[in-house]
Amino acid sequence: MSKKHRILSFISVVGLIFLLFQSTASQETKDSEFDPEKKYSVEQLKQDFAIFRNALEDGHAGLYRYTPKQELDKQFDDISKNLGQPLTEIEFYRLLVPLIASINDGHTGISLSSSSAKYAETLPVMFPFNLRFVGGKAYLFRNYSDEKEVIMGSELISINGYPASEIIEKMLPLIPSDAHIQTSKFRKLERTTYFGTLYNLVFGQREDYSLTYREYETENIKTLEVKGISSKDVNRIFEERYPEAAKPEPPISLEYEDNAAVLTINTFGSGAYQKADIDYPLFLKKTFKELEEKGVKHLIIDLRNNGGGDDLYSRLPVSYLMGKPYPYYKHLRMNKKQYPFLEYTDVPPERRKLPEERYRPNEEGTFDLLGHPNLGTHKPMEPTFKEKVYVLISGRSFSGAGECTSIIHYHKKAVFIGEECGAGYYGNTSGFMPTLTLPNTKIKVRIPMLRYTMAVSDYPPDRGIIPDYPVSPTIADLLEDRDTVMDFTLKLIENNK
Repeated sequence: MSKKHRILSFISVVGLIFLLFQSTASQETKDSEFDPEKKYSVEQLKQDFAIFRNALEDGHAGLYRYTPKQELDKQFDDISKNLGQPLTEIEFYRLLVPLIASINDGHTGISLSSSSAKYAETLPVMFPFNLRFVGGKAYLFRNYSDEKEVIMGSELISINGYPASEIIEKMLPLIPSDAHIQTSKFRKLERTTYFGTLYNLVFGQREDYSLTYREYETENIKTLEVKGISSKDVNRIFEERYPEAAKPEPPISLEYEDNAAVLTINTFGSGAYQKADIDYPLFLKKTFKELEEKGVKHLIIDLRNNGGGDDLYSRLPVSYLMGKPYPYYKHLRMNKKQYPFLEYTDVPPERRKLPEERYRPNEEGTFDLLGHPNLGTHKPMEPTFKEKVYVLISGRSFSGAGECTSIIHYHKKAVFIGEECGAGYYGNTSGFMPTLTLPNTKIKVRIPMLRYTMAVSDYPPDRGIIPDYPVSPTIADLLEDRDTVMDFTLKLIENNK
């Protein structure tokens, strides 16, 4: 599942509350052996399901943000009706996954028990190709199989007799994403283990794959029989066969291309900057000072691979683009003062209640979180960049990257290029995300407990930013490593000089 991760960079106020709710390892004990055929009794399943439902309804601060309560209630009730006989962990898990996805919240997650996941990672059941999705079609992009003659760029027609279109159609509704944004779902499917895991969930585990594909350029229809690989082997093979692609990208960089400066911010996570020994606020300060000294007229901010991070880090770039004071968050809200479901997380009893001074009741019957540094009105940073700005976005632009771009977009401070942003325009639900461990099956559920609402308006409620210039690569562009979005942007700048 996708990982967000607002490890807040301040200790006072919100940092204290984060510590109250922080959840790391699950409570489950490690099993010496995992039995995939083990059945759980009806009573055990009903107990787990009751805890699952109660935790979401009590704790998830954005449960009905995009999906009406009536619709979710029906799904809860339908699951309950299917608990009349013993089920294995994976059978129970299959019932829960569609509901998690239908919440339409990219930070909500569900995963199998640790013992099940450890058992599964050694099974050779992963589809041995990395895919790219272009125009709703799937293409073979990287080869992890033993069959070296397969031409990459070939269009996938079917796997084990299932048409690629049917595979995609059945997978998409099971993938959590903000609002009803499809771009982020396709980008997640481009992760080899994500696609393989979901394929196994929907179509059953297989240790061999029969695929039909339309060969790149020749368009000849070919068939192929290949063995599956284990999830443990995916990264190893990737690094061995594609060492250039496997090299980690720096969290932030500044380069110059033709008539523009390119500021690439790959993450807002403070941990990545600590690891790279980069002072992020200082880097931005020096960058904008340098842009002013050089008289740069065109700035490209590339957020296409930015999955979010720390709240304060996401706001900083905005401050260098604003010419006057501005609000960032409209409000941050939690459902309740106390949460009984925290009993099933590793949050200790003494940390399960918010300090009284950290919240206040609001008009909707929930509670406003107080004291967050991104609340209120913010002064612009100096030197303010007053020239032309171009922001590059994709379905991978998520969480804090969505917050940052929503404010820039709302205040009309940039032109947007790429594909629909993977984050909801009005904010997300995240912040404090304890992991619930169901007591019997040990299935884990990540429950975001803080609803972030941005200080924006007048935009469709269930979409991410739609770019001013939609630009998508072809499979040929991807194979030849052509950055069509950047090329388009540079050409746009050249034409507008």
